[in-house]
Amino acid sequence: MSYESLLAEQVPELLQQADLVVLDTRDPHSFAQGHLPNAKPADDANMVRLIRDKHKARPVLVYCYHGNSSRDLCRLLGGFGYTQVYNLEGGWQAWASYRDRLEVMLSAPTTAWLSALGFAVDNLNSRIGNGMSPLMLAAQHARADVVEELLRAGADPNHTNDDGNAALWFACVSNAPEIIQRLAVQGADLNNQNVNGATCLIYAASAGKIEAVKALVAAGADLSIQTLDGFNALDSAATLPILKYLKPCYATPQTEQRL
Repeated sequence: MSYESLLAEQVPELLQQADLVVLDTRDPHSFAQGHLPNAKPADDANMVRLIRDKHKARPVLVYCYHGNSSRDLCRLLGGFGYTQVYNLEGGWQAWASYRDRLEVMLSAPTTAWLSALGFAVDNLNSRIGNGMSPLMLAAQHARADVVEELLRAGADPNHTNDDGNAALWFACVSNAPEIIQRLAVQGADLNNQNVNGATCLIYAASAGKIEAVKALVAAGADLSIQTLDGFNALDSAATLPILKYLKPCYATPQTEQRL
């Protein structure tokens, strides 16, 4: 197949690509009533420019009313050499439905909070400075209520920022064990290593966040992982209470075998 089908939930991430071309095949009146961000009508003038464009590796998203007729245009663009062509499954109708579901799932205070921080409310995994997502900032600010809403709405707990840290890391920054537990239940990677090879457990131990350390160990974090410099969580313990808590954990047969 010369194109790939995308669900409405997958579109927000694609929309973040700066060189993305979005084509709307619907009639002018429907386009005027509402369209995807930065979309252009798939009229003759825009199609000629696109076909003549030499940058055939740039992504192109095509949508119609219900996701059917747009497939023909996707095949056409693939035939002209475009290598990243996407069809919005379900078309504008699916996108409008997705947007409505988000409005229902996210409360007005949460929506206002996200908007104030500069996030695109229709993209649960949108990024601002240093690649921070809504879930990361909610965890960093110990906003358990916002974390819960975002997770229920489908936010990815394993989405990472530019440093390779996910929301779980920022739950450790705020030393919020209830958020750590909630993220773990949602499938957060307890052993994700950032660009320095540090895990959440290593960070929490080094930062004196004993409640976070306890929550991570209880959730099953791997104690044997080391940073790029060769330090594990016990090596990184910054306070005596954390050292006393972790030392018996490393004395278990299972841990000794891993080490």
